[in-house]
Amino acid sequence: FFRCGECGCFITTETQKGHNYLRCTKRKNPCLQKYVREELITSQIAESIKKVSLPLDWANWMIEENRKDQSSEIQSSEIFSQKTKDEISLLDSKIEKLIGLYLENGLSVEEYQQTKNRFMNEKQLLKEKLSAFEKKSHNRFELTDKFLKTNITNMELANEGIPEKILREFKKVGSNFQIKDRTVLFEPRGAWRILSDSGFCGGNAEQTALRADHIFGSETLFENLRYSLYKIRTFFETNPDEE
Repeated sequence: FFRCGECGCFITTETQKGHNYLRCTKRKNPCLQKYVREELITSQIAESIKKVSLPLDWANWMIEENRKDQSSEIQSSEIFSQKTKDEISLLDSKIEKLIGLYLENGLSVEEYQQTKNRFMNEKQLLKEKLSAFEKKSHNRFELTDKFLKTNITNMELANEGIPEKILREFKKVGSNFQIKDRTVLFEPRGAWRILSDSGFCGGNAEQTALRADHIFGSETLFENLRYSLYKIRTFFETNPDEE
């Protein structure tokens, strides 16, 4: 699935002297790219996964915060849901009274149909509103939880260094995969781009020092982590079919 970063042709694999090498097929134009050992590319893929993944302690913290937020929102949504259900129940009562009034000849057929249709339309709108709200409320939290757990799995796989598993996960986190000058290039996609842009990924020296210094004692860091969590949830709210 790699393409050459110089000419855009596909990358192929060859075996020489017991080692696998990746090279450009060079089918379009002259290309100066050289062979590269498969082991080097596998190692770079593992590092690339780490670059778009949170350190484990931060990922676990985000998972817990997401659960707390979901719990709080469930309480708020229950109030909204009950209020909407009460409004639907009130409309049902109005429809029953309307039918009774009509049967007692208190309304003309036209008055009855017009009023009933208005009540039924209002009821349908409330039911759709309730359904959409409940789906929206819970789905983005669940998708965020799944995504953050995948983040942990990816970090573990990257550390294990099993080529097949690393490659499988790498395909999920990015796109536009290239090799140029014996270096792996790619573009993070979806929520992985949010993590990559956050500056919290990769476990670099500065982040390691911060974690050792009881990272969550920093108000600024806490706010930035919270903001990244919010952006991830917002992404899944508008892109519920993304992994």
